[in-house]
Amino acid sequence: MTKCPLPVLLLLGLAACDQQPVAPAPDFNWMNNTDNGNVRIARFEEHFAVSWTDPRNGLRATHTTFPIPFPEDVPETDCGPQVDLDPLDVQDVGEFIDSEEFFRSWLHRNEKGSLWVIIRDVNQVGDCYGNKLIAEGPGEMHYTDNDLFGFVEGETHANAWGFGARGTLTTPDGRTVHYSGHLRTVALPEIVHEDAVVNLH
Repeated sequence: MTKCPLPVLLLLGLAACDQQPVAPAPDFNWMNNTDNGNVRIARFEEHFAVSWTDPRNGLRATHTTFPIPFPEDVPETDCGPQVDLDPLDVQDVGEFIDSEEFFRSWLHRNEKGSLWVIIRDVNQVGDCYGNKLIAEGPGEMHYTDNDLFGFVEGETHANAWGFGARGTLTTPDGRTVHYSGHLRTVALPEIVHEDAVVNLH
């Protein structure tokens, strides 16, 4: 074994000097971490699409893992993915109640993964779903929901869900732009608060 003087250890922050390779730590997430047979945990994959419009600038962000037809049943060939992408990873944690009280069940959802992002200007006519294409390209999204079943009669707690997304996109003239956006919703029995943001820089 090679001896290492203490000053070198302190300088390099090494715990040992035998120069043996260290295996990288595994990248754990809910899809590869054991659930130990917990019946309240369900894990699966699904295709997904969601859109929101920023009221401040008229930009609409669409996030999808599959081609979205426009109009109905007609492929949109001017923007968006032309084939199915990989589905997103999903984890649901909760409790299902029998069929008579099904909507009193509660289910927390976490969903994330890679998808295709399309940014268009809803204030301008164009060839991308009827609007002007601003940019598109690969991105990442994370979706959470504190209760997929939402409200039932007699509930008083807020139902909250949200999407956060980012990506490196390309404009029609070939420039690279960076996208970040979110949609956050808090629903109460009397009112719904929504915050939709689409940023390009």
